[in-house]
Amino acid sequence: MSTPPNEKYFEKVTCYHYYFITLLYLTKLPVFWHVLSLLFLAPPMEYTCKGATNGVDQCPCDEPVWNTSVFTKTMQTKFNLICENKWLFSFSQSMLFVGTLLGALSFGFLSDKYGRLLSFTISCLIVSLAGTLLVFMPTAPTFILVRCIEGWGVGGSIVTAYVLLVEYCGKGYREMVTALYHIPINISHLSLAGISYFLRNCDHFMLAISIPTILCVFLYCLTYESPKWLIDNEKYARATFVMQKIAKFNGDSPEEMKAEMEAYYAENNRTKHTKISFWEIFKYRKLTVYLLCMSLIYFTCGMGYYGVSQFIGKMSGDIHKNVAISGAVLIPGTIASAFLLKRLGRRTFLMTTTFLSGVGMIVVICIPKHLASVRVAMACVCNCFFFMSFIIVFLYGVELFPTSIRNSVLGFLSVLSRVGQIVAPPINALPETVSGAIFGAMAIIGSLLCYPLPETKNMELPTCLEDTNNLPRGIPTG
Repeated sequence: MSTPPNEKYFEKVTCYHYYFITLLYLTKLPVFWHVLSLLFLAPPMEYTCKGATNGVDQCPCDEPVWNTSVFTKTMQTKFNLICENKWLFSFSQSMLFVGTLLGALSFGFLSDKYGRLLSFTISCLIVSLAGTLLVFMPTAPTFILVRCIEGWGVGGSIVTAYVLLVEYCGKGYREMVTALYHIPINISHLSLAGISYFLRNCDHFMLAISIPTILCVFLYCLTYESPKWLIDNEKYARATFVMQKIAKFNGDSPEEMKAEMEAYYAENNRTKHTKISFWEIFKYRKLTVYLLCMSLIYFTCGMGYYGVSQFIGKMSGDIHKNVAISGAVLIPGTIASAFLLKRLGRRTFLMTTTFLSGVGMIVVICIPKHLASVRVAMACVCNCFFFMSFIIVFLYGVELFPTSIRNSVLGFLSVLSRVGQIVAPPINALPETVSGAIFGAMAIIGSLLCYPLPETKNMELPTCLEDTNNLPRGIPTG
């Protein structure tokens, strides 16, 4: 089968790519603010009980007097979350993760059926509306319910935007673009601390991160649907229209592009391809092995990255400074990943980063406790390796599976990653030696599970089952 005209055209970076990628990168800033927002919606708060002579955070307490020297209004002060109700603000974060889990799964299926761009803009609309509604919720239970809906939109926007980006990129620069795609996430992490620094009222803070998210919806009017998705779903007229518009944007001939597309359709209609649904994966041994291996690797990356992040978050000091630093330390790892992906194969890179993060965690628990700064520094290195694993595993998962199930698979794998995030806090509640050993052992097991996977570097994104079956073990030279 010949290469589709859109993929040949996208082998070079065009003016439209700069325009499209810039817009898509900018959407990551407001979306990822919502992922970490609880850090400043429910920061550590002290109170004294009215009428008490001494002591702070006393229980029971009917009339708490809050220390508002740092934050003037938080989730705790708004809903009086103390003593027996204190668990509700951590539960709200768990419900956000439940929402992202459901959003990744449901929007993964929806985008495979109805398109990447439409699904992405709907999910961003949900994030913006739910985030704004949070301000007006009168009780903690209604707040938590809307928080789950907010997470639903966040999960959907993450998986749909990533696949949309990958399908627009040629194989020669796909790894660079997708690795650098995480830089806006790091900037979002950093800038969230700045927003909270100037807005110490949780309602004002929530409005500040929710209203800008509505701008992401305009991406639907400013860009086009993935041509690869359109072609593989036999929406030929729409695909031709999109490619003509992109050619015109770049100063190329729309008529020539139309002729190439029509010639490809004529040839493609004579070729039989096996298209499958997500549930048919288990009929095929290779796809089943790939899915099972990637599932455990995704789970490990989610558990390890968020688990080690929570360890670093226990450092004492100013909350705004700590959050900003924890975001900043990830930027070198993101930049390094962009360059290493150009040199290393997907399997080799993922196997190396997961193995090093696992060995690093074993080293952390072997360092004497009185060398606290050394332990924290080593944990930061491990966290960086876990984050690099996240960068490569997202790209790898997208490149392994054909178009008809690509977003569904990524949604499913993202669910496993979220489960890992949910499991991380209980593991961190165990003794340090035990939790560190679990993170380390799981990462080493994850590195071993990379071995059965094929190599996808320098390969076109698979369109059908036959393309996936033909993926090589080594890096193609062509």
